[in-house]
Amino acid sequence: MLRAIIGTVAVLAGFGVIERSVDASTGSAGSCTATQAYALLQRGEMVSVRAEPTPQAAVIGTLSGRAARGELARSQVTVTGSQSGWARIALNTAQGYAGNGAAPQSFGWVPADLLTVDARVDGTITVYDRPGLLGSAVATIEGDDMKFRVLGCRGSWLQVVNARHGNVWIDKWCAREEGCRG
Repeated sequence: MLRAIIGTVAVLAGFGVIERSVDASTGSAGSCTATQAYALLQRGEMVSVRAEPTPQAAVIGTLSGRAARGELARSQVTVTGSQSGWARIALNTAQGYAGNGAAPQSFGWVPADLLTVDARVDGTITVYDRPGLLGSAVATIEGDDMKFRVLGCRGSWLQVVNARHGNVWIDKWCAREEGCRG
């Protein structure tokens, strides 16, 4: 009887680990393949770039968008990881990044949901309920120009959200202003 109880507890604990593992925000820093995304900002708006993934962390600089068509400014960044709803970005390639004069840093953190990608790619984007081997295909997108807000990343997967598909994982995306169709 005791072995059965211990076995049941171990199985339930294993399911708990698997269930938590699908949330990109719990991944450690640097847990995804470097990928492009962009921030859409109101003209003149600046986003604080922080040293750590918390709102209390020191501000190491700001991110502002360059003028784009229409009302919004756009700042392209390279995302290298995510943690607790924050995206780790490479500062040496971030468009519109300005340091605050302190010692230069290679990486900084911004709220992940400020970043966007879209579906303007050649071919089909597959939408999954989870990343990797545990995921099941939910839908496919082809030839659509919808936008996704970034929630996090894991490996070569991006966790995103939009009104049509909700909170899902995608296998490819576009972050170039002109689109990624050939």
